[in-house]
Amino acid sequence: MKSKFHAIAPRVEGAGRLTGATARVLGWAAGTFYDVERLGPPIPGGPVLVVANHPNVFLDAFVVFRATGRPARPLALASHFENPFYGPFLRALGGLPVHRRQEDPSLMHRNEDTFRAAVAALHAGDAVQIYPEGRSHSEPSLAPLRTGAARIALRAESEAGWDLGLRVVPVGLTYTRKSFFRGRAAAAVGEPFGVACFADAYAADPTAAVRTLTDEIADRLEAVTLNLAEAEDFDLVETAERLYAREKGWVGWREREGLGERLPRLQAFARGLAWLRAHDPGRHRRIARSVRRYGQLRDLLEAGEADVPPRYEAAGVARYALREGALLLLGLPFAALGIAAWWLPYLVPRLVVRFARPQSQAVATYKLAGAMAVLPLWYVGLVLLLGWRIGPAAAAVGAAILPLAGLFALVWTGRWERVREDSLLFLRIMGRPRERDRLAGHRARLAAEFDAVLRDSDGKRRDSSAPR
Repeated sequence: MKSKFHAIAPRVEGAGRLTGATARVLGWAAGTFYDVERLGPPIPGGPVLVVANHPNVFLDAFVVFRATGRPARPLALASHFENPFYGPFLRALGGLPVHRRQEDPSLMHRNEDTFRAAVAALHAGDAVQIYPEGRSHSEPSLAPLRTGAARIALRAESEAGWDLGLRVVPVGLTYTRKSFFRGRAAAAVGEPFGVACFADAYAADPTAAVRTLTDEIADRLEAVTLNLAEAEDFDLVETAERLYAREKGWVGWREREGLGERLPRLQAFARGLAWLRAHDPGRHRRIARSVRRYGQLRDLLEAGEADVPPRYEAAGVARYALREGALLLLGLPFAALGIAAWWLPYLVPRLVVRFARPQSQAVATYKLAGAMAVLPLWYVGLVLLLGWRIGPAAAAVGAAILPLAGLFALVWTGRWERVREDSLLFLRIMGRPRERDRLAGHRARLAAEFDAVLRDSDGKRRDSSAPR
């Protein structure tokens, strides 16, 4: 293992800058696998150190490319470069290997080369991305940050005479249905900040300055991520946010919002849950039980990502049925072509995961890596088959149509799933009006309870901050 990495390392560390074309391809791949959204501005030009949380192994880097609008060379664990599924992508990106003592203590000295390469990239005006938690994980909140990001930032500015203009940009990554194709991903881009203000502190005590900057990065990352005390709190917060937004009329009953639109509300509910758990544990337990019960009732009706309307209007139902039915019917022939052409390679990533058995935070990375390996080969094979069986003209037409048909099939099947879910829910509700009314009453009581918690927490915060 040691000798194998030594064979890889020179090529990695000598890799050229990440090209815009490579970033676009990888960003497109992430945007196909997930519905990716960005909150906040794009990453600025000039030297930038992107610091992000790390819930999804290498796919995090893809999502950063897709969402932020700028290529950034990733720092990654050295062992990842040896992985047969995503190691080649890391090397193609000009990734920089970071060694951990528990993997091979004898290689720790090579981290100095990695830091030097990262600083050189920043001095050249490039962007570098680093995950200061130091590991990918599926825990519900940020792990304690390591100091590497702060050391790189301060060293880059110090060696440039504190005149580099480096900006650190926190990016919070949040996923729903993280392991599934067409799950949702949101990248919340925080306010960029400089580190030149640390010049005096760094000169006086570099170690203390690194600790202070690390704490600053942690605070800013916490502001753009969804942090929960326990893993099961996510379902609780998501259910509460979903029902409250619809009860207040902010979102349509059957509307599926993007994760980026929901994230600020999810963060607010997470803060409210933490406040309630700390200040009124009994009330917290009672509300949590009530929210879970609401979620169970809603799930029995299979409401999906949206919620159960308190009523249906005949005219609205008729318009919906006519519009969606016509669109699905018109698109069916081209969608059928895309499904028939791409169904078999679509199954390959599932087989990859079944045989590789990766950890939960790596499942999506394995799926996407498998797809990126198989789909181009399948496409070339189909085009060659058309040319062999029919002729060059058919091959040329197929080369143009097959990718479009595949993308159209994705859109069509997504629409079909939504219409199917809406239709089945409508039929269930029509036959069970008591359950619909029961759910509506439960939802109204919970919304009123949330309003009361908000008033109480705001009042206590004002009392605690008032001058004595």
